[in-house]
Amino acid sequence: MSTNKSSARSWWIFIGCCVLSLVGFGLIVNTPGLYFTTLGEVLGVSRTQIALASSIMAFAALPAMLLAGKLMKVVDARILISVCVAGVAVLFFIQSFFTAVWQFYISFALMGILYVIPITLAPSVLLANWFEAKLGTVMGIALGLSGIGGTIFNPVVSAFITNLGWQNSYRITALLLVVCILPFSLFVFKFRPDESKGEYAYGHIEGETEEASKGAAELPGLPAKQAFRSPTFILFAAVSVLLQIVAAVVQHISAHEISQGLSLEQGALVVSGIMFGAAIGKATIGILLDHIKPELAVVIYSLIGLSGWGLMAVATTPTPAIVAGFMAGIGQGVVLVALPWFIRQSFGQRDYSEILAIVSMLGGVASAIAVTAHGAVFDATGSYVPSLFGNVALYVVAAICVIVGFRMRPFKGDAKQLA
Repeated sequence: MSTNKSSARSWWIFIGCCVLSLVGFGLIVNTPGLYFTTLGEVLGVSRTQIALASSIMAFAALPAMLLAGKLMKVVDARILISVCVAGVAVLFFIQSFFTAVWQFYISFALMGILYVIPITLAPSVLLANWFEAKLGTVMGIALGLSGIGGTIFNPVVSAFITNLGWQNSYRITALLLVVCILPFSLFVFKFRPDESKGEYAYGHIEGETEEASKGAAELPGLPAKQAFRSPTFILFAAVSVLLQIVAAVVQHISAHEISQGLSLEQGALVVSGIMFGAAIGKATIGILLDHIKPELAVVIYSLIGLSGWGLMAVATTPTPAIVAGFMAGIGQGVVLVALPWFIRQSFGQRDYSEILAIVSMLGGVASAIAVTAHGAVFDATGSYVPSLFGNVALYVVAAICVIVGFRMRPFKGDAKQLA
């Protein structure tokens, strides 16, 4: 057997996934809140009323995930991703003509359904199918760019709104999505390699999967129904829930820093530290997963993350608080990159998209509930400190669940790639 490492298409798909995260996530997920103040004034509604649109978008995405994993297996990825991206672009464009808040509620609900496949699932799934070697590295870099996208597009879109008006800003956003993403979705993306046409994943060992391809399974790995009954799935689902509860407190960090005696601007810097740390954490943990024992990578990043949340609980001056935010952001690499990687290595490729979708959905539900729960903690205690110290404990439990689940994994067909 010989190893094939010459798949050019694999690297084009990697570039396309980078664009999905940088531009798609950066514009679709990170910028809606920038319009809230302007839209509230224009439409004559409260901040709460207009912000409800983002909540509707998040909740609409949850049931969409139930079907998204299966759709990716049966519908041509080029058509599916292109339709979803084009649909989101159209929604951004027509939002520039809206005159009532209820219209935004409907459009954001539709957007929540459409963005799940191209933004939430596609990068992880496509990379898992097209890379047998260096999966952690490419997954970490591609997913890490979502944070960079937020850093880039928040000031850019703010400038559009200020200088060109909110309507034109929506139209430009629609144009950017079409111009930047559709060329990749139409001409590059493909769900998995077609070996009958000489296509192979990067790092594929020739001759290894030919026998498997003759069987009933399309790809090596466990069927979703069997995976869902395994202890590993239960533990990984718990990790998603626990660490999304941790991440949900990010929306309260500015308020926490103000309660600690910092200014609003200083609190915003702490949030920026979290976003920048998350970008670094996602990229670097992916690289480490390819080069060191994966359990050790989880321990290292969990320790960094829990240390960040612990420091944030006691920091009362800007510099320690910003450092704490950066460390807490680095720790997010565990749930955002390491968990999808562990799911791929523990269950194989066969139904990876379905398994990842369900785990992501459970985490999304937990996050939606936890945002309110963290607020309730503050109302009951007058402080976010209990939530922050709670994050420390949740990291410990999550790290244990990852390690135990991985060691109990039911599929070990890719063990060679872990070296």
